[in-house]
Amino acid sequence: MTHHTLLRRAVDFAVPVYRQLVQGLESLIPIFDLSVRLYLAHIFWKGGMVKLSSWMSTVMLFTMVYDVPVLPPELAAYLATAIELGGSFLLAIGLGGRWAALSLFGLNIVASISYGQLSEAALQEAFYWGILFLYLVLHGPGLLSVDALLQYLIRRRTSTGMGDRNLSDHPTFHGV
Repeated sequence: MTHHTLLRRAVDFAVPVYRQLVQGLESLIPIFDLSVRLYLAHIFWKGGMVKLSSWMSTVMLFTMVYDVPVLPPELAAYLATAIELGGSFLLAIGLGGRWAALSLFGLNIVASISYGQLSEAALQEAFYWGILFLYLVLHGPGLLSVDALLQYLIRRRTSTGMGDRNLSDHPTFHGV
């Protein structure tokens, strides 16, 4: 056998193996997307719950420790808590996933800037969270999300011709 024949056989073997490997890895993307969403949602949900559990302490922290620009401390506390809890819930289920990730990304930046005593390690962690949030903003919440389910249902509805008709005109929706 010549060198050219051996090389050709190696390529003929390697290319399908490589394709299968890539397909196997790509099949894990929805699970990765879900795990990133749940990881971030858990972190920010816990932060929101801590704020709610001791509201007086939360308002005091926003008054004396956190230097949130523009907003009065009590309004900043309400807004931060609402974004943490609402954004975490939406991110976890993947509803409005890009918007939830963007709102938590913004909160992450404001929190990092407004708390002047943040350690280098905590700042590094906030940076990593920011990268994961940007991944979700750019990529979307993935296939295992309410957004993907809604997109599927809308596509299915328009492909079956129901998009031009009223839902009540469709036989399966009578009496609902």
